[in-house]
Amino acid sequence: MQLIRSPKFLIFLIVFINFLGYGIVFPILPLLTVQYGGNPLISGILIAVFSLMQVISMPILGRLSDRYGRKPMLLFSLWGTVLSFAMMGLTHNIFWLLVARIIDGISGGNLSIAQAYIADITDKKNRAGGMGILAAGISMGFIFGPLWGGFFGKISLAAPFIAATIFTVVSVLLTQFFLPESMPKTEFTYEKKHFSYGAFWKHVTEPTMFILYSTNLFLFWAQSGVFTTLSLFAKDILGMTVAGVSILFAFGGILSAIIQGGLVGKVVEKVSEEKIFIISSLIAAIGFGIMAKGCNALIYAIGITIFSIGNSFLMPVVQSLVSERSSPHEQGGNLGLMQSFGSVGRIFGPIVAGYIYQTVSPFSPSVMGAIIMVIILGFGIKLSRKIS
Repeated sequence: MQLIRSPKFLIFLIVFINFLGYGIVFPILPLLTVQYGGNPLISGILIAVFSLMQVISMPILGRLSDRYGRKPMLLFSLWGTVLSFAMMGLTHNIFWLLVARIIDGISGGNLSIAQAYIADITDKKNRAGGMGILAAGISMGFIFGPLWGGFFGKISLAAPFIAATIFTVVSVLLTQFFLPESMPKTEFTYEKKHFSYGAFWKHVTEPTMFILYSTNLFLFWAQSGVFTTLSLFAKDILGMTVAGVSILFAFGGILSAIIQGGLVGKVVEKVSEEKIFIISSLIAAIGFGIMAKGCNALIYAIGITIFSIGNSFLMPVVQSLVSERSSPHEQGGNLGLMQSFGSVGRIFGPIVAGYIYQTVSPFSPSVMGAIIMVIILGFGIKLSRKIS
């Protein structure tokens, strides 16, 4: 009972559900689309429209949470997820699948609100650790999403979405009755007088914030590009089965969840976030570099392990740095804009990776990832000099 009353656990659960749905969609939606008379192109559109809607919705929902509170906007986003899951589970029509994906993309911009909630209840010293808990929720969602889809998919392709609908309703009830509002009354009073939807845009041109926003874009570009081609690479180059690929995904996700949920906060107590930024981006670049040379499953698995370690520290640190450089009444908007940049990366990363995989080499997405991480390393060095 004490656990479900914990704000951090409930926020973790909300983020987990968000990315559980993301993990279910990747393997199931293409099959569902074909079953309803579509084709791979339509399937790609259905997947991409979610990220496109998030580009638009994340900063807006985050900013609205600055005005009306975190809890109301989290409940709005969860009910949107319930509706979208139910529609995907009950419809037999591609048009309504598209509508469901649009609803899920618009309402699923709750990551920025969750991050703002963590920023409200943590001080700067513990901020990175709190963001690590959210990142662990993302990793666990990616792990259990495909497993969830595979387990309930034995019943029917619609069954995973029906089960996810029920699970999300439970989360709505827990949030409604046990999650307290995190914003102090002084912030509500301030926003009532000074609220503006576009307040977060002024930070885009600030050098430090632009570096952090760009880091999130490039990080998701590299990550989504490599991992959306991983199944093809495993089949074409490594000769691995679907089960083997699932194990690779699960291992990387579990490792990330352990690091983000338990180690990030402890390391930040001893090492500055700027140094962690530089070291973790270097580690991630090395991991991608090894993956680019991975002619067998063992070398490739070593590369994924090294990348996962670096990435697991880098993501929450970037989120924490954005939060620390935002005033209390701009947390939601600024974190939302950061996630919007990340969604742009999730749109273009898979497209570019798929193109160069087909036209250049199956190893090229990993090479692209390594180059991008070196660019991010440069961002980290520049950021460290600005702060010092």
